[in-house]
Amino acid sequence: MTEQTTLLSPGTRGPVLAISAGIGMHAFNDLAITASIPVAMDSFGALPMLPLVYALFFIGVVAGGVTSAEIRARLGARATALGAATCFLTGTLLTATAQSGLAFALGRALQGLSDGVIAALCYALIPQLFAATIVARVFAVEATVWAIAAALGPLAGGYATEHAGWPFAMLTGLPLAAIFLVTAALILPPRGADSFVIKRRTPLRPVMLCLAGAGVLALPSALPGTPLAVLGLPAGLALIALALWVDRARAAGPRFFPSQAFTLSPMGAGTWLIFLMPVAQSVSSIFTALCTRAIFGLSPILTGWVVVTMALNWSLWAMVAGRLPETRRRAALRFAPALQVAGAACVGTGFASATLPLVLLGQSLSGAAFGLSWGPANQLIMEAAPEAERPRTASFMPTVQTMGFATGAGLFGWIAALTGLLPALEAGRAAAPLIALWGVAMLAAALALLAARRLYRQDTPQPAAA
Repeated sequence: MTEQTTLLSPGTRGPVLAISAGIGMHAFNDLAITASIPVAMDSFGALPMLPLVYALFFIGVVAGGVTSAEIRARLGARATALGAATCFLTGTLLTATAQSGLAFALGRALQGLSDGVIAALCYALIPQLFAATIVARVFAVEATVWAIAAALGPLAGGYATEHAGWPFAMLTGLPLAAIFLVTAALILPPRGADSFVIKRRTPLRPVMLCLAGAGVLALPSALPGTPLAVLGLPAGLALIALALWVDRARAAGPRFFPSQAFTLSPMGAGTWLIFLMPVAQSVSSIFTALCTRAIFGLSPILTGWVVVTMALNWSLWAMVAGRLPETRRRAALRFAPALQVAGAACVGTGFASATLPLVLLGQSLSGAAFGLSWGPANQLIMEAAPEAERPRTASFMPTVQTMGFATGAGLFGWIAALTGLLPALEAGRAAAPLIALWGVAMLAAALALLAARRLYRQDTPQPAAA
């Protein structure tokens, strides 16, 4: 395409709007209804299914993310976007009109599937739709879009829940979905004009094993009253490991996974970090809104702000990290996950002792942990990956992150059922379940800290030798 110098030039503003609408829809959908989901599940008498709702959403995102490139290769960018947007609208309407917890969970699964396809498609389109001279500015715009969605989402969803009911909160993302649908139809290339459409196909066997593993990870939250359901966690992870092995055993042809993922190499340490931090954070993603509402009695609007404190601090500290010198930014990896350990301790203790400022402090520390570590970690992973694998690595890391959230949803859903969290919240004696949940999160964050320090040490061999 021709060289472009500004984001508002005639050939650029349309693609900026399309990409921003897709990413904004993804962020807004994730955050706007956070405080409304417990209200909806409570109205169905289905609060025990709350972890399953999150697990199916995350699994849908994984499924959409890992298949987005293959769908685009077969259909082209425009048809992929329009199909995913239609799937999103279907899921949105299903959640808004649901009469049971199962129907609501199915709607969220459809939203997750479309979110995964759209987010992966939008990020993959940026290098294609924009000149290399402004790609960095486009990514900065999308980071701003995410931050704005994080700030406005809880306000819109909470206001709708308080004044019109939770079904209307489910519809707050429709304007962005409509903008994406229209702009995608007008801007994105059809199959014949999409340079990504190629004859080489993604290997299906490792993809199917990966998706099966992600589905099995939901068993603990789908069957919370069954002690043996916890076996879904090792079984799901084993299927994903088998997918890795099958992919690496291919003698020829394209591979799906980066060759060094989840090994002891520098890149492997990075993938463990990107996986473990979301595992630890998933307990707050699932239960913070529920616990805030039950323990402090806050309105949906205020509950949404408590939840989004983490995302806002992530954006804030990511901007701070981006302005640090390169050596200091990478050195932040040495301690950033320790902030998540401290954050989990604060949130768990704050809920157990009914101390709201401690919960807010913990959410802020967890956000700072992600903001300080996420950019440097992804950069180091990309640098450690072989040159030929960097495009595949870039598209794989968001999937690793979402698999972490899916794994955590299954794990903490099972722990919540095992410890009797919901009855304990109703009785006002939930200290033990809360400490158990966020205590396990602390352990996962501590393992992430070990992975981060290994990644940092392997990035700085010269100073260590000196």
